[in-house]
Amino acid sequence: MKKISVLYGLAIVMMAMLAAGCAGPGGVTRIPVSMPGGQKATIVAHNQSVPDWLMSRDKLALNYIVKGDVSDKQLAAIAEAEKVCRIYTQTVRPHDLVAVLSHGVLYAAAGYVGVGLGAKALAGVEYTDYAKYGAYATGFAGAANGIVTRGGQTYTFENCGREILYLFPGNDVKVLQKSPY
Repeated sequence: MKKISVLYGLAIVMMAMLAAGCAGPGGVTRIPVSMPGGQKATIVAHNQSVPDWLMSRDKLALNYIVKGDVSDKQLAAIAEAEKVCRIYTQTVRPHDLVAVLSHGVLYAAAGYVGVGLGAKALAGVEYTDYAKYGAYATGFAGAANGIVTRGGQTYTFENCGREILYLFPGNDVKVLQKSPY
């Protein structure tokens, strides 16, 4: 029975990771900005269709603002920043399976020790039974946390884009970061 529940948990984790390989941002929305003095700008945003942790690294896109309308030169600068930042994000972030499993194992070990030691305070209980329960419960919670922390790739990607476009101010492109919530 316990092996089946562990297998179901691993199957759920794997399905979530497979779904993550498919998801990308939604369609592009251009939001015009008109200031009282007649100055104009354009915000370009991607509709968020899935949570950040479901986003595939190769489909991440920058949200940005430019003065006036978006020019071809600005679009080319944004495309280049997105291209290199996808490579950067892939390089500095761990593989998805490593991130999920390391969280799960770390939490499970802490749960085994913590719950097991807590059980020692109760008279007549079996240390290993409680410790195993603690390991399973916190291990699944850790794996879920590992999946959710995949959303940090978006933060890494946006910071990279902001820094690249900041280096080349002649393009007049500013990256807008999404809220983490």
